[in-house]
Amino acid sequence: MFKNEDKGQGSIEFLFLISFGIILALLLTNSLAQEYDLTLSILAAKNGVTTGLDGGRLSVFEKSAYNKYKINNSVLTHPNSIKLVKIETIDRGYDSRYNRTSIQIKAFVSSSSVMLKGDRTSTGDRINFNLRKSITMTFGTSNLTNTLHNPCFSNHHVYTTANVQWV
Repeated sequence: MFKNEDKGQGSIEFLFLISFGIILALLLTNSLAQEYDLTLSILAAKNGVTTGLDGGRLSVFEKSAYNKYKINNSVLTHPNSIKLVKIETIDRGYDSRYNRTSIQIKAFVSSSSVMLKGDRTSTGDRINFNLRKSITMTFGTSNLTNTLHNPCFSNHHVYTTANVQWV
């Protein structure tokens, strides 16, 4: 009597399966894109820290700036050994001002030659500037920030930096 009852059942199940697969793929794509964005940002930050660490050795100073550094911060005008220990990120949640997730980055460095507080502050500022600049250059977002690249942006996140921690 009801012989045609199960016709079309396979088609509906197939459509449900395809729909579930598409929804799952879209959810995973968004999550993976944010993870990729964060990973690429951390790599850019490490590259920026390296540039900041080498900055004193590779920089070309204006004569007045060099003379000021030579008198007040002589250790910063000569090669020194500053090593990156680690980079830490802190998820500060969604920032409605920028419509992005806010991440704070903190670099931990060590040195036996940079001992004075003023020298460490100056070096830390240079490290953080180069860290932020590297992120904006990686994502092409330097037009979204100020000349100090603070805050800096990627596709899904907004980054700020904490003071460099000397260990």
